[in-house]
Amino acid sequence: MHEKTSWQEDTALERYQMITPLLDDDIDEAERLRRRKKISEDNGIYLLIGRHGAKRRTYLSSAIDDHSRYILYSHYYDSQEGSVVEDTFRHVIQDYGAFDKAYFDNGHQYTARQLKFTLARLGIKVSWAPVRSGKSKGKIEKFHQVVDAFQREADLKKLKTLDELNRLWDIYLEDAYQNDAHDGIREYYESLNCPVPEEGITPQQEFNRDTRALTFLDVTTVAEAFLHHEERLVDKGACISFQGRKYETKPSLIGYKVGISYDPAAPEKITVTHPTTGAFTAEPLKIGSFCDKSPTLPVSMQETKPETSRYLDALEKKHQENRQLKTDALSFAGYGKEADKDV
Repeated sequence: MHEKTSWQEDTALERYQMITPLLDDDIDEAERLRRRKKISEDNGIYLLIGRHGAKRRTYLSSAIDDHSRYILYSHYYDSQEGSVVEDTFRHVIQDYGAFDKAYFDNGHQYTARQLKFTLARLGIKVSWAPVRSGKSKGKIEKFHQVVDAFQREADLKKLKTLDELNRLWDIYLEDAYQNDAHDGIREYYESLNCPVPEEGITPQQEFNRDTRALTFLDVTTVAEAFLHHEERLVDKGACISFQGRKYETKPSLIGYKVGISYDPAAPEKITVTHPTTGAFTAEPLKIGSFCDKSPTLPVSMQETKPETSRYLDALEKKHQENRQLKTDALSFAGYGKEADKDV
């Protein structure tokens, strides 16, 4: 009898088989990039949410409680930028409070300076998994088996929007994972010689069994911790440039460098700070019609497409009038001849 392969080995084997085409030393970089793109296309959910209805890949960001395996937050996004990870942890902290330590993969999203700065401000320690160590990320890898099963089902639905995808994912996560008996929890207690109910223990049950009180933080404290900070130079028009838009500051700051802070989820408003002015809110500069480079012409001067031919209309009207005159003249001429016969 063959020894039963553990789920860690199954997952590692699947992922190794997936990336094997990239390990060929005989292919050039162009071919390697093509193969990488093909693997990416074959292993993800694509929605018609790109420009002009183009297909765009979605990315799942999740946070899992290390002990209970309970998923604190999991959401699909249309990118894998660092702001996605920040948004994930913002939801976790708002819903469940601060935690002792965050354990990350070594992807660039998780090693970003902004994320470390944010968590440090909230008193949360950060550590990273060893490079190329699948075993150290076993709990989230086990969870990804649930994700893979969901994605196979989601592909059959022909989903079109992120909202629709996340709505179904929330339902699936609740029923197929959070409230489903977890083998890892059973193995943990059995290794301690503790009795486990026959029906097992779900991540939701194990998370609720924790007697430690949750430590919630002030909303303002959390919001400030997740703000991004940059510097900008105020131009001669007392404006600064940010993400391709102009923001109006104060004339007294012309020529000075100012600090700005903003929420990446809502960059429409930014806070500008300088020792001489303190902090104030700046909004995108609105250019009125009076200073538009291409002012709108009056209606009477605008080029319009005629709906009819005034020339032909005039000719038709004149033609009708001439026909009427000829008719009247013939009528009077006939009346005179009839009168002569009676004399």
